[in-house]
Formats: sequence, C-alpha cells, structure tokens
Amino acid sequence: MESPSAPVEDAVARARDLALAQEFRPAVALLRAHLRTHPDDSLAWRRLAGALIGLDDRAAAIDAAGRAIDIDPGDVVAWRHRALARHLLGRHRASYADARRAVELAPDDPEALNLLAVNVLTVDRDVARFRELYRRALAVDRNSAPARHSARVDRRIRRRGAAILLLLAVYPPWCVLFLRWLVVDDGSPDAGWTMWPTVAGVAVMIVAAVVGRTAGAVPLALTWRGIVGAAGVAGVGAAGAVWGGTRTATMAAAFGLTAVAVSLLFALTFRVRHGRAGRLPEEDATGGPARETARVA
Repeated sequence: MESPSAPVEDAVARARDLALAQEFRPAVALLRAHLRTHPDDSLAWRRLAGALIGLDDRAAAIDAAGRAIDIDPGDVVAWRHRALARHLLGRHRASYADARRAVELAPDDPEALNLLAVNVLTVDRDVARFRELYRRALAVDRNSAPARHSARVDRRIRRRGAAILLLLAVYPPWCVLFLRWLVVDDGSPDAGWTMWPTVAGVAVMIVAAVVGRTAGAVPLALTWRGIVGAAGVAGVGAAGAVWGGTRTATMAAAFGLTAVAVSLLFALTFRVRHGRAGRLPEEDATGGPARETARVA
C-alpha cells in the first residue's frame, strides 16, 4: 500500500527536478499547489524560494524563505535563499544578517560563506574579511562556482588597487614637473631635465588607466601603507628631476614635498569616493545570474 506521504514527497521532488532543469515557472506552480494543502512543509517553502529566485521574483522569494525559517529556524538553505534574495533586491544589511546567521548554523557551508563574503564587501567594504571568507569557502569546496567567482573579483580588486597606486606615484610629479617646464621653457638644460620625466609619466599613466579600466566595477582597496609608499615615490621622483636640472636642494625639496602633498590629496579623494560607492553589479556581487547562484536543495 502506498504511504500517504508519498504524493507529498513526489510533488516536492518533482518541483526540485523542474528547478534543476531551470523550469522555474512550472516548479513554482507545483509547489504553490502543494502548499495550499500542506502549509507547514518547510522544505516546500524553501524550494519555492529557490524557484522564485530563478524567476527573479525576489520579493516573493523573501516571503517564501521567511515562511520556511518560521517553520524550521535551523534551515540553513532557507537562510541562504533569503540572504541572496534580499541582496539582489538591494536590502544589503538585512541580507548581511541572514548570511551571518547561515554561517553560524553551518560554518563549513561554502555558499553561506561566500554570501557572507559578498555582503561584507558590499556593506563594510572590508576587502580583507571578504578574502578570508571566500577562501574559507574554497577550502571547503574548491569547485564552488560562487567562491571561484569571488576569487576572480578579488584579482580585479588587486589589479585596480595596483593601478591607482601607480597613478598616485606618477601623476603628482608629472603635474608639478609639467608646471615647472611651462615656467622655464626657454631651451635651457633645466627645461630638459624637468620635461623628460613627464614623457615617461604619461606613458605609465596610460598603462595604469587601461589596467584600472579593465578591472571593472570593483571596490577600491587602498591601505595607508600603500598610499604613503606611492606618495614617497612621487616625492622622490619630482625632487630628483628638479635636482638634476637645477642642482638646488631647496627647490628640489619644495617640488618633492609638493608632489607628496598632491599624491596624498588625490589618495584622500579616492578613498572618499570609494566610501560613497554604490553596490557591485549583480553578476559581480553574487557570482553570476541569480538563477545560477541559488542552488536548489
């Protein structure tokens, strides 16, 4: 004799198979029909949330995941689904809380770890913590697609940071040396000594701009140690170029300090703009389109 629970299990299992085949609309219809007669089935609510994410119906997915959590507060996947749906809907702090709860329930869940990493990057702009979390996810599962995507985002963050530090080291001395060249452009050796570094500087800036542009829309990670180092290089470069043309220590020092000040001012501007930056594009934040990121479970 067939068990009374068999039709229930079959309906939820069929919905899972449909969702895995990316047939989200019939999966949602099947699960909604099932839940009309079984409103306390937390697994069905959780799978409904995943299918709704696949349909990009994020608000309904949040509600469905919430119903699953109300019935079973220990359902890690339901917490993950709600975190993802809230993140995609722009409710980042609520998503952060859900992802953190998922990691508390399952510290070795790679998808929960990566979702928390994404929220740390989006809300706190904490690149170091972001790296720690997605690397923990990769340590658990080297094939985790979202975590591997986060690793690619991290490489772009590093590339963009290196390009900005290069600009901070080259652009300020280029500015002060170019201004000096305009002042002393009389054909004297002094003018030549202040002009040739600008040629190299322009070439370096073009390369840095291209590298930074290819990094895409990722957060800017600048440490004060790196900023001070870049400003020091800028100051030494400007002072050395002026000393080479004038052999005047006071003038070389003045131009060097000016280059340092300009570099630090630019760095402060970059950090302020970084602090006000908006969230990452959806593909960068979640590891790909939502329907591919939310694993059906």
